[in-house]
Amino acid sequence: MDRLRQLKVVVAVEEEGSLVAAGRKLNLSLPSISRILGELEQSLGVILFERSARRCRATEAGRVLVHRARHLLADYDEILQVVGGRWNEPQGQIRMTAPLTFGRMHVLPAVCHFLKEHPLIDVGLELSDGIIDLQAEDFDLGVRIGPVDAPSLIAKRIGYVHWWALASPSYLSRHGVPQEPKDLSRHHWIQHSSLRSPGPLSLHGSSPRVLDMRLIVNDATSALEAARVDLGITSALSYQAAEDVAEGKLVRVLVDFEPEPLPVSLVYPETRRTVQRLRRLVDFLAKELRKVL
Repeated sequence: MDRLRQLKVVVAVEEEGSLVAAGRKLNLSLPSISRILGELEQSLGVILFERSARRCRATEAGRVLVHRARHLLADYDEILQVVGGRWNEPQGQIRMTAPLTFGRMHVLPAVCHFLKEHPLIDVGLELSDGIIDLQAEDFDLGVRIGPVDAPSLIAKRIGYVHWWALASPSYLSRHGVPQEPKDLSRHHWIQHSSLRSPGPLSLHGSSPRVLDMRLIVNDATSALEAARVDLGITSALSYQAAEDVAEGKLVRVLVDFEPEPLPVSLVYPETRRTVQRLRRLVDFLAKELRKVL
């Protein structure tokens, strides 16, 4: 029990940023917090926090311990739930990440729905198009678009998305419709870097040798906006452009030359596979997101 208390103190100090605030959270005096933390550091032979008058900052060893301690304490709480007969009432926090646009459009609404049905579970959702190391960044769950190669992660595949080449009807009426990739040398191309956009060179067939890159942006939303105002042809994932295509604002071109579809997966560390609240969220998201893939 002393070890569990020490771990609770370590996590509280990291989350609150000071010994005083951690003591307030745990209902412990400042001398008690200092003593518990000091005893743990002495037993481990490392410094866990760099202390100043107002702040405590975790050292590298401290960050490693906090990361492990959070999961251990969550598992401990869940064990008590099971023993106490409250298995059907999972509780606690889940940290997850998802791609920016897909997260806004589909993951966030699904998570909100899930939270309404599970009042004892909290979710921290970070939206980013970068590839995040779930374990190093202390995330429990990630939505990944593309291959998952990490052997320490479990990947639950829920569907596929496709790369589309798109342009506005007005642009195509003025410049013509490309029939194969090499025709793009006579067109304006709008390039973006979100989610490693493949660009025209990844289209099947003969690729253009020279491209007129009229605009280069760092996200698909901007590229699609430029395409809607007749600037040129761009690429986007199917979920990003589905509404524009359905409304006739953009038209798919070079359909027969599209790259291979990308898998969409729910990814989580193998060490978290038995955590009930995480399993509940994974099952829920798999069901909801399959509806839009």
